[in-house]
Amino acid sequence: MSNQRDKSIGAMFHSQTKYRRGMLPGATGKAVSTIKVYANPLEVAALPVPDINGGKGVWEALALGRVAIPEGGRLRQREISQILWATAGFNRGGQRTYTMAAALSGLEVYLVTRQIEDIFAGAYHYNPREHSLEYLQRGDPSMALRDALLGDVDIDAYAAVIVYTGIPSRVDDAAKSRAYRYLYLEAGAAGQCAMVAAISLGLVATARAEFYDDELARLLQLDGRSEFPLSVVTIGT
Repeated sequence: MSNQRDKSIGAMFHSQTKYRRGMLPGATGKAVSTIKVYANPLEVAALPVPDINGGKGVWEALALGRVAIPEGGRLRQREISQILWATAGFNRGGQRTYTMAAALSGLEVYLVTRQIEDIFAGAYHYNPREHSLEYLQRGDPSMALRDALLGDVDIDAYAAVIVYTGIPSRVDDAAKSRAYRYLYLEAGAAGQCAMVAAISLGLVATARAEFYDDELARLLQLDGRSEFPLSVVTIGT
């Protein structure tokens, strides 16, 4: 019964967000912020400038296996800087590194840290324009993170977790009913960029879509309605 209900919800969502000839939504003209910025974070940590020259080729990185098991350890600032830029930064053309489904992205990126050199444990928001971390919540997030992720998670094996969230109102003007489709597409594209970058650096990355939505939202201090978690990528060594 549960599986039938889930399939019905998915089918209804897909049907109700179809574009039909003669029934396209119109633009509202409402101005929205393109990037979320915190006015009073606990601290702002500037990240090392990412290296966008050289490195492992994309074909080699894609060909590598993704079945390695993380063994704990500490990430270097340079490594997390590379991964955050790769997953949600700006390229030389001023475009976002991930595939965008609309002219304005509804994606935001957060970093939950456990073991990164010279970066306090806690929850951060990634500011892609400044390439910096905005410190939101102090303290070891291990217990809250373990409780939020479904399944048998060895959270001690991961140095950091990237969380992708969506703000549907930001893409409403471009997509209206398809805003949620766009958010899921962008979260998948950004997550793939993070995993390719991590693997290129010799790290272990795992994509996760199973979590308790409200608990993960609370960890990031989100209301869970206007902005909510979409997916997670765990990073280990």
